Amino acid sequence: MNHADELVRTLVTRPAVYVQPDASLRSVAETLAEESIGAVLVRGPHGAEGLVSERDIAMALAEGANPDRTHAVDVMAEELVSVTPTDTVRHAVHLMLECEIRHVPVVEDGVAFAMISARDALKALATED
Repeated sequence: MNHADELVRTLVTRPAVYVQPDASLRSVAETLAEESIGAVLVRGPHGAEGLVSERDIAMALAEGANPDRTHAVDVMAEELVSVTPTDTVRHAVHLMLECEIRHVPVVEDGVAFAMISARDALKALATED
């Protein structure tokens, strides 16, 4: 089987990590470091409200944001691009390339339960049978 045709669910190894909208950038960065991940979802009243990545934090700090006074809600991407567990790895990769993103929430029944990264996809594509 071509690994690009495998399902996204095969890339899921852990649940999504969420932060509160009022979490400071310092707190979000600490969460990213502690969890060894590159992006977190921002919790909203009905699931994921947004996404904050390492890149979002770096850009905010470069623009002069205070890491203790700027919050996740201030820098998060609000328009979430997502995949489902039954999408193919190929679809996820094309979506990441098209949208110029490195992390994609995996959504089932309207709930983001996991996150996959470009690294996860590359690892799957580089695996030989």
